[in-house]
Amino acid sequence: MAGGKGTRMGYVEKPLVEINGKFMIDYIIETLTQSNIEKIFVAVSKNTPKTEQYLKEKYRDIVLIKTSGNGYVEDLNEAIKYFSSPFLVVSSDIPTIKPKTINNIINYYLNIRGINNKVEALCVMVKKDNYLGNPTMELDGYIPAGINIISPKYGEQIEEVMVVDEVLINVNTWEDKILAEKLLKQLSKYREICP
Repeated sequence: MAGGKGTRMGYVEKPLVEINGKFMIDYIIETLTQSNIEKIFVAVSKNTPKTEQYLKEKYRDIVLIKTSGNGYVEDLNEAIKYFSSPFLVVSSDIPTIKPKTINNIINYYLNIRGINNKVEALCVMVKKDNYLGNPTMELDGYIPAGINIISPKYGEQIEEVMVVDEVLINVNTWEDKILAEKLLKQLSKYREICP
């Protein structure tokens, strides 16, 4: 999802905000290409024309979906028609997400569906204690991570919740950007020491 207005950051194109010299959208796409995801679709809108152009030029295998940009839910509903089976939805402002986490989310969903085939959707949450940024909302001590699996149908869906036990940041403010930069630098140093 890369079509938002970026209101809390002064109406910037958040997918093209740089984190340690790399666009946020690049972190997401690299993570997805290193995971078990087979095909990447990116929802862009009138709010993100530079993002759309950048993606067209850099990523030839990505399918771009044009949405109205009227809001996250509206854009998601407009994108549903492109899918015939459950699909993973990831916000473009989570630069700290890892391929292993994406794979764990997919496996968890498939396992839950194997136990109860009536489950249609999965909402990924983070414990408030593991969330460093400025959340958009909080639900009983948990923060929605901006990652979901949904079925290609309109209306309410039977949903399960998965809590991931890692530090995630949705970059919603400039303060969140600074936190994400620090966290990614720490992770990079850790990988150098412990490959």
